[in-house]
Amino acid sequence: MGKRQTEEQAAGKTTEQAAGKHGAVTKQTLGRRGEEAACGYLEKKGYEIIERNFRCVRGEIDIIAALPGTLVFVEVKTRRGVPYGLPCEAVTRTKMRHMRTAAAYYMRIRGLERFGAAVRFDVVEVLELNGRLGIRHIEAAF
Repeated sequence: MGKRQTEEQAAGKTTEQAAGKHGAVTKQTLGRRGEEAACGYLEKKGYEIIERNFRCVRGEIDIIAALPGTLVFVEVKTRRGVPYGLPCEAVTRTKMRHMRTAAAYYMRIRGLERFGAAVRFDVVEVLELNGRLGIRHIEAAF
């Protein structure tokens, strides 16, 4: 029987490489690690994590968190190094526009817009160097 090839198989990757085993770390695995680290960091700072990986046709939001009186929409950018710039430099104007639109949609479908809570957009950079994660939180990034 003919099996369909996965994208990884078509690209010549083994299942272990695609899954991030045996030292190979995929972008998705690194991204998940970064989001986990960002959530832990925010929780230690007193943020309540409301939702993660909110997706809609209008865009995507990595973390939705709350502080008293403020709803915080967070973009997490994780990198293994800086040859292509700092992680926060990857947050483009298009990404900012999509996040604002997704945030407005989130607030509308959850009935939060009527409460008039302050809204803020943050970026959390997670940089992995020599196997260690460094975190920088940019409040009110845009």
